[in-house]
Amino acid sequence: MRCAGNATDVRDKLTDLDGHTRAILLTIVTPARSRMRDGLEFVGLTSLGPIRFPDRMLVSRAEVPSAGNPGLLRVSKFGPVSGEVEAKVEQHGSEVLVLWLQSLRTAGLPRWLRPLGAVVARAA
Repeated sequence: MRCAGNATDVRDKLTDLDGHTRAILLTIVTPARSRMRDGLEFVGLTSLGPIRFPDRMLVSRAEVPSAGNPGLLRVSKFGPVSGEVEAKVEQHGSEVLVLWLQSLRTAGLPRWLRPLGAVVARAA
């Protein structure tokens, strides 16, 4: 994705856990008022009525973009939706390039919940 702006500002939006709570349907991300940083463990709790499943995550790398170096974010997901997410944020003149790669699986869910897990995985 390309957008106008500053790479550090875009990276700050990507690492804002409260922003993820606002953007991902039916999900609350904790700890609140936090940003992703190296070693941070956080949880996305997705709920639909009485059905709830926690998606545990660990930030293995969180680098701020700097002159000539893209920002990098790596997150491992453990739970009903598991896998790896990597985001690179790089300044190109007045634009920011965001490259988002993810490899996610919903194998930990019962078959009847997998469609909901797939929706959550796409939103993540």
